[in-house]
Amino acid sequence: MRRILKTIVAPLAMAVVTTPALAAEPVGRASPTIEDLKTEINQLTAAVETLKKSDSPFSVNGYYRLQGTSESLDETNDNSSSFVDQRLRAKITGNLNDNVSLVWYGEVDSPWGETGSCQGDNCGKLSADGVGVETKNAYAELKVPNSDWKVRAGIQGYGFGKYESFVTNDDMNGISFAGQVGMATLTGGWFKWEEGDGGKNRDDNRDSANDVDFYMLSAELHPSEMFHYGLTGAQIRNRSQAALNGTAARTEDNYFGVYADYATQHLAYSGSVLYKKASGVDSSATDGDTYMLNLYAKKHWNGGSLTIHGIYIPADDSSNGADRFAANQSGWELNSDNLQIFGTDVYYNNGSQGAKSVSDAAYQGYGLMGLMVSGNQELSNDYYLKYGTGYFRAADDAPDSAAQANGSSLGTEVAAQVGKKFAGLYDISLRGSYGFMGDFYGDDPEDTYKIVAMVNISY
Repeated sequence: MRRILKTIVAPLAMAVVTTPALAAEPVGRASPTIEDLKTEINQLTAAVETLKKSDSPFSVNGYYRLQGTSESLDETNDNSSSFVDQRLRAKITGNLNDNVSLVWYGEVDSPWGETGSCQGDNCGKLSADGVGVETKNAYAELKVPNSDWKVRAGIQGYGFGKYESFVTNDDMNGISFAGQVGMATLTGGWFKWEEGDGGKNRDDNRDSANDVDFYMLSAELHPSEMFHYGLTGAQIRNRSQAALNGTAARTEDNYFGVYADYATQHLAYSGSVLYKKASGVDSSATDGDTYMLNLYAKKHWNGGSLTIHGIYIPADDSSNGADRFAANQSGWELNSDNLQIFGTDVYYNNGSQGAKSVSDAAYQGYGLMGLMVSGNQELSNDYYLKYGTGYFRAADDAPDSAAQANGSSLGTEVAAQVGKKFAGLYDISLRGSYGFMGDFYGDDPEDTYKIVAMVNISY
């Protein structure tokens, strides 16, 4: 318990120490009053807004996130771990004129006492300076004059956000576009995931015979203000001798998706279906197909909302183990339900990302059924509450393509986060999740938990 308290206290201690410093007074003066603190905070907020409105063509935004984590996520034993880590992200945008902009987006990760984003250097250790800046995005964006079309070239974020971020939702090098054709909004792109052996031998490996390419095209239509729907087509074309990002070697993965959203003043309903068809280039050994269904219902009111989300992925009963979705490199699945164990922890820096329901069941051939309820509520005095719960089970605990599991129930997660915003710039919060692990993991598995104290500064 002492170790847990020491870990989660670090970010909270930073907040306690720095908040009064906003109103630091010269020696000899009386301690600042609440009104003095409010004045200093308002001045700081106004200064930040002034910087945002400056005439410089360059702007900077991003966040700093400090987290103290205590967790026990191994269902086979009750061992726990505690650590403190931080992440600084900065996005520099240069708007050269109305039609041309350049963007660089990077980060520095430094878990306290660990290597972090440095390779062979210290970063989070003693003598912490080192080469540790990671580039996430670096691209140019060109807008077509007198139109709503734009083209983006370079390293950029792209993926299947409409389909719970399965398949991919990552940073990648390529070219994308977006624009309007009649009542339809078109988006698409071509991205190079692998150029032969990565260009190590340029003379032999810069031809298309062993590349991995990603293509995507989506069309979204808005027949009315209340209803819109979209169609998605994508292909991962793997010509290499190695698997990449869940795509088998020498295989083409084709994806077809449809989604729809209907919203009224206080209610919203949405859903999506994503179908995968894999075809081997040289043989049928990697042929397979599967699909995923997501349904949502949302009730929203002034300052709050409640969402019900259901997901279904069938089990893989194939003889070659190819009738399933496969793990991707980024991992961002089930990120909208305020969960940390069975769903993705959207705030994680360098610790556990979560999504056990996907990695342990869906990606292993057992399929997945899940029902989640989540919500957000603004409270008085800039406090807020986020919460979520979900029940998950395998679609089949004995599919033809995988070993017999002990049972079908993955378990239930209960999660909540309470925080307070300060000065419109940062917030301090405490969040926690508890996982009641089911018989899928054994007759008497250990329950899991994750507790995080966080300071998050957005700019």
